[in-house]
Amino acid sequence: MPRITRAGACSSALFAALLCATPVAALETPYAATNRGAQCGLQPDGTLTCRYRVGRDLEFTLHRVAEPDVTLEIARSDAEGDYAIEPELHSGCVFVRYGKRGMALGGSDFVFAVVSGRNGMVYRSLRECRLAR
Repeated sequence: MPRITRAGACSSALFAALLCATPVAALETPYAATNRGAQCGLQPDGTLTCRYRVGRDLEFTLHRVAEPDVTLEIARSDAEGDYAIEPELHSGCVFVRYGKRGMALGGSDFVFAVVSGRNGMVYRSLRECRLAR
């Protein structure tokens, strides 16, 4: 019959602790995910268009960035997903928040990203977005 020694018990406990400490995939903040998923480019008519792919469930485009008639086109947005978007521009800015899945994985209502229709850049607050040039 096997005999458990103190050294054997300690190594088993250490192995169990390391197994429990295995990192879980961390969810990016809306700012980091939106910033990483941004891609802007000039169109043949000379206007700037920016496309944003955020997580698995959100994809949107800002057409005519820096123009007075900037428009928001939402290709995919699922409120049940990792990230979600508010469907209209507020002061020329777009809000990106955690979706329901993102909230379940540790997201917060107080953490969001704001995308500027003036320059296509991603900001951490509506104030920064409004002051953008």
